[in-house]
Amino acid sequence: MAAYHQMAILPFKAEDGVAPFLSPQSIDFLHNMRQVELINNVNEMTAGTAFEGKTLYDTVYASSQDPTQAALANNASQAWNIDFFLQALTNDQQPPSGLLQQTISQNFGSFERFQTVFNANALSIFGNGWTWLVMNQGGKLSVMNTYSATCPFTAIPSNNRDDVQGVTYSTIQRAHSQRPFVKLLPVLGLSMWQEAFLPDYGLDRQSYVNNFWNVVNWQTVDERMVTSGNK
Repeated sequence: MAAYHQMAILPFKAEDGVAPFLSPQSIDFLHNMRQVELINNVNEMTAGTAFEGKTLYDTVYASSQDPTQAALANNASQAWNIDFFLQALTNDQQPPSGLLQQTISQNFGSFERFQTVFNANALSIFGNGWTWLVMNQGGKLSVMNTYSATCPFTAIPSNNRDDVQGVTYSTIQRAHSQRPFVKLLPVLGLSMWQEAFLPDYGLDRQSYVNNFWNVVNWQTVDERMVTSGNK
């Protein structure tokens, strides 16, 4: 049987990189080597199990509820994160729409302050992690970090009551008929993994973060916000 999960097509040519942010060599590593490894791992780990046939998102969500599936959760989460990150990059950047700028400004005070907050969060990460712009169920935007391979939609348990018996989030969900995680919908993500910035920047994370803003596809961000608002 063919592998269920396949590599996504990039919105730009990998051989061109995304200047001035990531070189062709960095894109080649992240997409054609690292991502291939992660997708292959997910296919191998899910073959013949209850996870086989699930979307990558659903695989992340379900495996993150079960401590015995930590390896699958890590591989699926990082595969989802990297693809989400790369899909919002472009070599033909257009300015954010007036509505997008207005929405972000309403949540952060100004578009520039949003970028300042995002940068500060990214540079505060110690070790490997991710910085995200996320939307909650009420449509409010915020910036958050996750660590290692964690996705924002599995980052925060929705119930921490001590009287719930059980060791998994799924147990809590069944006991209270609640979502196991706080519903946070990402619309933009930045990898702060060393594998993303070391090849092109060494330890100069500030330049890496600064250059990120030159290649963000704001149309994709806008589309994600509209889609997230309908979920």
